[in-house]
Amino acid sequence: MDNVKAVRLFIQAAQIGSLSAAGREYGLSPASVSRQISNLEDDLGVRLLNRTSRRLSLTEAGQIYFQRAERWLQDLDEMRDEVSELAVRPRGRLRVQSRISLGTQHVAPLIPDLLAQYPELDIDLWLTDTDLDLAEHGIDVAIRTGNQSDSSLIARRISSSPRVVCASPAYWQGNARPSTPDELVDHNCLIYRFGEAPALWKFRDAEEASTEMRVAGNFQSNNAEALRVATLSGLGVALLPAWSIKDDLLNGGLERVLENYVATATDLDFGIYAVYLSKRYLSAKSRLFIDYLVTAFGSRDWSSIEPEEARP
Repeated sequence: MDNVKAVRLFIQAAQIGSLSAAGREYGLSPASVSRQISNLEDDLGVRLLNRTSRRLSLTEAGQIYFQRAERWLQDLDEMRDEVSELAVRPRGRLRVQSRISLGTQHVAPLIPDLLAQYPELDIDLWLTDTDLDLAEHGIDVAIRTGNQSDSSLIARRISSSPRVVCASPAYWQGNARPSTPDELVDHNCLIYRFGEAPALWKFRDAEEASTEMRVAGNFQSNNAEALRVATLSGLGVALLPAWSIKDDLLNGGLERVLENYVATATDLDFGIYAVYLSKRYLSAKSRLFIDYLVTAFGSRDWSSIEPEEARP
């Protein structure tokens, strides 16, 4: 049944009893209808219709084929309608992958309200600090930080992600606060790192001059939460995303330094992005979720340590 159009023409002709009438339903000539049904018969290796100058009738094989094909077309149409409905109505399972800290602190808290608004939605939130192959793992939307250079993926920026140099009050009591990035060489720097590449912290001052520092310390991790806990304990100085430590800055658990410099781990843009496979035929549930994140994250100012409710 590769030729769906020919099957539809056959069903229509058999129901109406006329090739001409079937052709008019599809804007085709009787000859075109006859040719397509003949091709269908050739493909099956049996005659489906007895044709005379006055009427059409089903052969024995045609009767069997008609009954099965009619049910098949109904199922096909229902399937098409159901799948098409997903493009306009958020429903079904949405598989989301996020970095562990970001997902725990800022994505998971948003989900209950979204599910309350869209009860037919089912969200599967997968937390890992490893960027997974979206197609291989069936991931609809991944939430990632940093520069998104994979040209096979669509990336939509949902928020900035400034980095903050900070340590606990206990650490600063025993160590001089740096006034320039160069002074970080005298500190135990806690490092976020994948692999064995040297740890480089880069800064830009008010005049846009750049400084690159190779830092070192006795603790490193590929998880922002692990670094946050170590920093809170007074172990050393860390360069952490503001979204992960804003509450700690507000309550005094951590204190920021080098406020006059823009800090980042690399030259790349450390935004927060929603990443997905294709912009074409993006499902309604994926589009809804991404728009929801853009709205929720867009209302937050990670760079300020002033409580958001206190700002005008």
